[in-house]
Amino acid sequence: MSKITYGMVEEIYSLGNLSRRAYGIVAYANAEEDGTATVVASAHDLTSDRRRAERLAVECNLGKLALHHFEDVIEDFLAE
Repeated sequence: MSKITYGMVEEIYSLGNLSRRAYGIVAYANAEEDGTATVVASAHDLTSDRRRAERLAVECNLGKLALHHFEDVIEDFLAE
């Protein structure tokens, strides 16, 4: 079974002269073991609050979140 590592992703969305920064979460498989960054799941544009997204990634890692619970955690995050 692969170990999942969660990280925050920062993106800039642009339309014409307008742009905004948003943050999401990505799940990497075996990132620490083999040094790759293979994304196995992601949730983009979750919040404009960088600290909130960072906190979510930390909590997912500390809790050793199983990948099959990822969508549930994202739904709960968005419901807050």
